[in-house]
Amino acid sequence: MTLKEGARIAIETCMDVTEQDRLVIVCDEKTERIGLTLREVAREFTPHVRFFKLEIYGDRPLKFFPEAIKKAAIEATVTFWTAWAYEGELEYIRGPFIDAALIGGRHAHLVNVDEEVFETGMAADYAHIKRFTDNLHNLLLDTEEVRVKNEQGTDIVVNFSDTIKWIPSAGICHEPGHWLNLPDGEIYTCPSKIEGTIVADGVIGDYLGHKFHHKDLQKSPITIEIKTDDRPRYTSVKTDNDELQEELETYLHRHECSKYIGEFGLGTNIYLKELIDNMLQDEKFPGVHLAFGDPMAEETGAPWNCPEHLDLILTKCDVWLDDKKVMENGEYLISP
Repeated sequence: MTLKEGARIAIETCMDVTEQDRLVIVCDEKTERIGLTLREVAREFTPHVRFFKLEIYGDRPLKFFPEAIKKAAIEATVTFWTAWAYEGELEYIRGPFIDAALIGGRHAHLVNVDEEVFETGMAADYAHIKRFTDNLHNLLLDTEEVRVKNEQGTDIVVNFSDTIKWIPSAGICHEPGHWLNLPDGEIYTCPSKIEGTIVADGVIGDYLGHKFHHKDLQKSPITIEIKTDDRPRYTSVKTDNDELQEELETYLHRHECSKYIGEFGLGTNIYLKELIDNMLQDEKFPGVHLAFGDPMAEETGAPWNCPEHLDLILTKCDVWLDDKKVMENGEYLISP
């Protein structure tokens, strides 16, 4: 699939853009070609397209939300964010942009996107992914406990609150007030309790993903002990990679809430065949991911917030929903 074909799926299938829509696209120097391609395709569907490049407003990372972008996001009915993640920008601009976009519109978030993502992850039958995700969602609604194990040493038991929702996200966002990541295919929630050990050897998110890649985590996986007091939190984090260890400790102490596990998720894009070192796509790969920080309270209903969100992917997991085994060595055992 070409970049333009992937952009067309994003515009037409995923976001259902029509001639009445007012579209806003935000890119940066790394994603300008992607942003321009989205603009080209979008103009086939609506004449109302605005385009912003972040570096016009200052050096990265930006520590403020440009007023012109804020105003455009509030007025838009569809928004696309393709710019890469920089330290601090989730708090200062990316998060506020999503909030502004959702006042009257729907939003597609493609942070850290590259052309490979458009050519692979977007090359999927999203109607099929939605059926599979909905099937798994129905199973999770009746699940009291999830068990996750893998040969790397992960062994956790996860519990959930009846007041916090599972969110199925399958690449279809046609209603205002909603947003998704593209490419898509996952189901996630904010866990109420986790006990045990996770060993993350897949991919790490936010700006750390630019510095540490899948091969780094394979060589020096991150071992995290988790317990629950008022909410799940890490009690220790350890990796043999000294630079990564220092970065993790800095990240997890930036805010009081950074130590808490805000997300437990399962990737459901069954068309993905391998990790590509891009969290935007890799968290949709069939498997397990967890995140420190933001529990996406506006969607899940979690009673707390955090300005940061750090995803971690676990590979080759076995997963049980209560007594039903639904994944073995990273492959789903339920019908797609």
